Amino acid sequence: MAGAARSGAPGGDPSMHVEPDFDEEFPGADALSVECYLNILRAGDRLLAEINRRAKASFDLSASACAVLAIVDGATEPITPSLIAERAIVSSASATSVLDTLEKRELLVRRPHPDDRRKLVIDLTDAGRAVIDQFLPGVHMFETRLMSVLTPSERAQLIRLLSKVQASAAIIAGEAPEPLGGVRNVPARLGRKSIRKGVGPTK
Repeated sequence: MAGAARSGAPGGDPSMHVEPDFDEEFPGADALSVECYLNILRAGDRLLAEINRRAKASFDLSASACAVLAIVDGATEPITPSLIAERAIVSSASATSVLDTLEKRELLVRRPHPDDRRKLVIDLTDAGRAVIDQFLPGVHMFETRLMSVLTPSERAQLIRLLSKVQASAAIIAGEAPEPLGGVRNVPARLGRKSIRKGVGPTK
């Protein structure tokens, strides 16, 4: 995905940029669109990595584990493992693994569902509440510091733009997946002996 991309100069522009010959290498693709996509992914990865680093240093927990604690803390009704997985946007297996870890740490407990004894609901322990009562304000202070590089109007504009991107992603996700493929003119800088187009045989 980033094969035709490069980082900005060390100590300068941290954003990702495609190679100057991108348009020739990938006819039909839009260089600016690709740069937008790559930089959204990179920004998200960097932000999550920093939250992970701080959660690990503060509580010896991952950001995903703290997110599960926050989901349970914010629930206004008995919350089941499947609902936690849905809200955390992870698989049931991943949610179960995180819940197991948090239960071993005595940060949450599994209890019988009040209306359906075949199900379990999740609740925080006092220790779990103590963690989330520190994690949430700490994260919001970090977010505020990070986004202070933007003016209030720039932050509002960023939200509007990202909302449009998320809406587009939701529409595409509702469609049948298109097979990945297309035309690539392999550039000479890669050191290959030939130029290949599409998926046909190399000549």
